[in-house]
Amino acid sequence: MPRRPGLFRVLTGKFVAGLIILVPIVITVQALWLVFVFLDEFARPVATAMLRRVAGIALPQESLHELPGLGFLTMVLVVLATGLLFSGGPLRRLLDRTEGVIEYIPVVGALYGTIKKVFEGFGTLRSSEAFKRFVLARMPGKTAPGFLTGSFTLQRSDGTRQLLCTVYIPTNHLYVGDIVVVPAEDVIETDLSVEDGISLILSAGVAVPTAIGESRADPAKPAIR
Repeated sequence: MPRRPGLFRVLTGKFVAGLIILVPIVITVQALWLVFVFLDEFARPVATAMLRRVAGIALPQESLHELPGLGFLTMVLVVLATGLLFSGGPLRRLLDRTEGVIEYIPVVGALYGTIKKVFEGFGTLRSSEAFKRFVLARMPGKTAPGFLTGSFTLQRSDGTRQLLCTVYIPTNHLYVGDIVVVPAEDVIETDLSVEDGISLILSAGVAVPTAIGESRADPAKPAIR
């Protein structure tokens, strides 16, 4: 007859299970709270000045500084207004010209362009520049998870052509990585969404599902959104 586990072992197992459930929740809440506090404190002086001077609200400076969430709300409104104003029309064209000037500035242009492309990769209005699908790239000695970013045809000197794919391989979380160029046949399509791929990479592989299906999608075909 198998021995039943003792009370201490049962309680220890339940305690570990509780940690596994609780720690991610606490870390997520704490991270969101730190972001909220940072944005709130960063933008609160702007909100205070707007309410006192533009809106004409006669409140003491100390009272406005004690209003929680005032700076955060202001930051959200500023970001939303920026998206509405610069998404199209004359301001969009002005922004494009300004970005064209920034690209010619040494160091600054390269840094700005890289950061912008990475953020656009995770889904923006410019779908043609977005990360298309989560794939596995076969390379010498390893198979790496990454995001398909595009494809092109290489015209060789002997007249032959070869379809190549560009894959972004994150090396440090998501915002630092390498762009590798591999033959289309070395790109393994998966049934994981880009969001699932992001979760897999952020978890350092811990969140990998027990089974990943291979998709038959053509790497050269644009992602259907």
